[in-house]
Amino acid sequence: MRSVKIISIFNILSLFLLLIVSCSGGSIGYGILLWPPEDIPLEASSIVKVISESSIEGTYIIEDESSGEKYSLSQWRIEFYSDRENAEQAALAYRPHADKMALSTEVGLPVRADADAMSDRVYRLRKNEEIKVLAQSSEQQTVGTYQGYWYKVITADGTVGYCFDHYLIIYNKGEREEVLARHEKDPRIEDFLATTYYPERYLHLIDRETIDLDTLRPEFGLFPDSENSVILINNSKYRFEESYTGISEAGNNRYLFDDTSLYVTFQTPAPPVTSVILQFKVDTTDVTARYVAIPDIEEFLTQETERRDEALKAMIESGQNFSSNAYGSIHIEETGRFEWRDNDRLVPSVLKSHFGKTGVIRFDRFLSPALARDYNGAASFHFQGAARNEAVTFLYSLENQGMRLTLVTDENISDFVVKDIGYNSLVLFMTRQE
Repeated sequence: MRSVKIISIFNILSLFLLLIVSCSGGSIGYGILLWPPEDIPLEASSIVKVISESSIEGTYIIEDESSGEKYSLSQWRIEFYSDRENAEQAALAYRPHADKMALSTEVGLPVRADADAMSDRVYRLRKNEEIKVLAQSSEQQTVGTYQGYWYKVITADGTVGYCFDHYLIIYNKGEREEVLARHEKDPRIEDFLATTYYPERYLHLIDRETIDLDTLRPEFGLFPDSENSVILINNSKYRFEESYTGISEAGNNRYLFDDTSLYVTFQTPAPPVTSVILQFKVDTTDVTARYVAIPDIEEFLTQETERRDEALKAMIESGQNFSSNAYGSIHIEETGRFEWRDNDRLVPSVLKSHFGKTGVIRFDRFLSPALARDYNGAASFHFQGAARNEAVTFLYSLENQGMRLTLVTDENISDFVVKDIGYNSLVLFMTRQE
């Protein structure tokens, strides 16, 4: 009975002291309001006066200096400072993100002690778990294959740490339900499933007008089949074809095709989805590749085929028979096939000993702007018996008396474009024969 009286007296004294402090306007310091509860009219990053602290209950009594209202809040909601100046200085980093919230799109997304992927994990987020954004790194950083920002965040139990943004959805306070609804029904998925995609390299070749028909092949690409729930990725090195049972959100703009190893990251914020990053496994090998939509790919292929046909036609019109006392004679047929006789002086410095005398001329090389002023084009001689990478390339000039061929070595060719002819290049003048 005596112990009960002692505790009661202690509680009365504590309340009495709190009342005295409250009435006197005293405080123990200041704090930044990190994540205010919804039932108080204060905004995140506000500076508040901290009147008192209860270590037993884990709370602070705070005062809104503008209204004089006092509130009891869990200590984790307040970042405490002994003086106002330091609190104001620290709040500068938080104020730009006062209304910012975030959702985790990944099960078990780690919150780390520091803005570093190797830092200790202090919390694991549930999928769609809401957290408060406090601050953002000043620059993007690379984590694995991703570029993004680190966010300083606080969870609903008061854990403070850092999250990488690739698996976060950042939004304004009050938009949670709207964000969830939008991501559950992402219109980009339907657009993606209705589109054919090709390796990003195809687009580079098209933009530069240096299309290699052996590289840019329409059967190589990403072919979604939504009707049968099948994804096909086909190229010269591998074939990935798997059935999926659903499509699950797996990060910012990232989706997992369920029961497959395929992750697709959309590179556009809204339809049409013109660029995607694919991550998947072929056997035990991890593959990451970027694919793009090229709706009129057949038209580009047709244009390049016509360009090559026109180049051959122009060469044939200048003559079909050419000869040189030193380098033999060349006969060119309208199909592009050639016969080159008596070319022994070019063996083995230019032509390999296992090359035959016949072959096919292909106009599969392109001129740099500087070379295009002095030459009609570039022609590759593919000899019978030669490997695919043993084609011999010449720049050619069609002249009144014949055709001038300038040898180009492989080191002067980059990505199908002849950049230079080098020093002391071999020049063959082939006289036209009737």
